[in-house]
Amino acid sequence: MQVVAALLLLVGALGLLARFVRSYLHLASIPGPFLARFSDLWRFRAQNSPGYSAKLVQLHQKYGYLVRIGPNHISISDPDAVPVVYSTKPVWVKASSYNAAAPVSQGRAVPSIIAMSEIQHSAVRRSVGSAFTTNSLLDYEASIEASGKDLLTCLAEQPTTDISQQLQLFAIDVLMRMAFSESLGFMQKGGDVEGLLAAIIARFDHWGHWAAMPGPDYFFFKAPWTSLFRKQADSPLARVSLAKLKARPASKSVLDLEKKDLLQKFLDGQAKHPDLLPQDSVLGIIMSTIGAGADTTAGTLTYTFYLLCKHPVARDSLEKELEQAVDNGIMSNPPLWHDVHRLPYLDAVLKESMRLFPIAAWGLDRVVPPGGATIAGKYIPAGTVVGCQIDAVHLDKEVYGHDAAKFRPERWLEASEEQRRRMDRAFIAFSAGKRICMGIHIAWLELKKVVPLIMLHFRMDLLNPDQALEDEIRVSAVKYPPPIWMRLHKK
Repeated sequence: MQVVAALLLLVGALGLLARFVRSYLHLASIPGPFLARFSDLWRFRAQNSPGYSAKLVQLHQKYGYLVRIGPNHISISDPDAVPVVYSTKPVWVKASSYNAAAPVSQGRAVPSIIAMSEIQHSAVRRSVGSAFTTNSLLDYEASIEASGKDLLTCLAEQPTTDISQQLQLFAIDVLMRMAFSESLGFMQKGGDVEGLLAAIIARFDHWGHWAAMPGPDYFFFKAPWTSLFRKQADSPLARVSLAKLKARPASKSVLDLEKKDLLQKFLDGQAKHPDLLPQDSVLGIIMSTIGAGADTTAGTLTYTFYLLCKHPVARDSLEKELEQAVDNGIMSNPPLWHDVHRLPYLDAVLKESMRLFPIAAWGLDRVVPPGGATIAGKYIPAGTVVGCQIDAVHLDKEVYGHDAAKFRPERWLEASEEQRRRMDRAFIAFSAGKRICMGIHIAWLELKKVVPLIMLHFRMDLLNPDQALEDEIRVSAVKYPPPIWMRLHKK
């Protein structure tokens, strides 16, 4: 009996050793942390440690364009790889690291735009894609203006304020208006309502925690059997979204015919394509729109105002552009979309802010298609998971200049036509290719309206001019800004 047990133990040990050897040899030519060659535990631990994004940038500075961060996972910092990895033909499918982003409602995982398969995503674009096009932007402008009015009131009443919190409350309020044509009063109450913000943050934190281990995430949280062992109540985000979804058909007949909120557009798309868009997909899209849109836009606005306060020359240049636009009758106050979407310095400031502080915390993972691919001069076999690390790509000196680490909006205006194309191609704050953020046009609408709105009414200064934001950001699946206290001077 002891001999049999010893043999079984030996066979198991040899099998484990063989697996380690295969893992080591699979991508042996790609450098990276030693332990990452054998197990995803290295990445799991790193993603759940402070400063993961900065850690990846440091690894690329040490090893070059390709860094092995898992047995079958490569991080990329080569800007020329962006149009390859995020190609539209062929489409490189999303990796399983996105599965942890799928929300849960009534004990089951529901489709999330960001985690959908290519077939599901194509069906969604066909049925409700028109809700996110540039032609639909004017349908949402009133929502931003209504929330913007409340924001100006709150800022006037609190001349010393945490701008990070104010913009987060504003962003969720805008999304609620866009989605359901109503506000829950986040700004008036000065905090979370019904636990919605906490639920959005918890979803991103869950994704950030489990992205490196999608298998255990499914086993413990999303598999059919999990409800048998643990009671999992709906999050406030799922609860509110489901309630709005159930209530809308019953009240549809009394809706204003001009009402074109996101929920109604999703339901209209479902009515036209019931075979493509089941009820679960509508619920998932609503949750994705609110969850992804609120924190990401709020973070970008916060980082933008922080950078402008740290760089008064850029702030003065933007103020001059905005004030001249008003004086010359080019822009109204409050600003409209057709006034602001072509202001060059405003565009440059926002792109520069998103270049230095992209919201996503790690690479946008894809799976190398059959036949493999050559990236940064290295052949990468089919089935390998790769992702362009946004921070590292955005700091490439060949593309963005020798001062790529500095905030200098002028680089977007001074670049030659050819260089500007390279800069735009490497700019992946909203991802790229077929799976580029569906809400990109809505995000630009909000960003380009809110920055001028606030700057036309207030002069902003950091309460602590020496605050080093880079050291205080909380990295989850997204980068959450810390409290940033500012003193506002009404104009």
